[in-house]
Amino acid sequence: MMDLPISYIESSVSRGAILHSTMFKEIDHGKFFVIIGVSQNEVAGFFFINSNINKSLESKPEQIAMQYPMRKKDYSFLHYDSFLCATNILKLPRERIVSSIKTGETTFIDNMVEEHLEELLQSARKSRLFSKIEKDTFLY
Repeated sequence: MMDLPISYIESSVSRGAILHSTMFKEIDHGKFFVIIGVSQNEVAGFFFINSNINKSLESKPEQIAMQYPMRKKDYSFLHYDSFLCATNILKLPRERIVSSIKTGETTFIDNMVEEHLEELLQSARKSRLFSKIEKDTFLY
């Protein structure tokens, strides 16, 4: 484990950063996720990357529309083409992310391709899944 300065860790916690973490207690394995917004005290987005679209979404067109494809050819850490499940903005205190990086529970993997990030943000801004406050705080 490297002893990185907090300022360096905080600078890597930015929009588009792809992280991998075991900090999500309700999930029994590490998950890749993408930071979609950062406010003064919170980090938000945490759209999880899944290898398949969850079957429970089949009859929910708004949710299906927010399954952003991520291709293995664009992201070397993926084992196969996957989907970014952008149906739910989760928020965590910024210091929780920073401390989990410091302890090695969370690792920085990559950044989303700029064009992909922009497409994702455009879709999320139009989606009815997010409130005006969420959009204003994290998606612009």
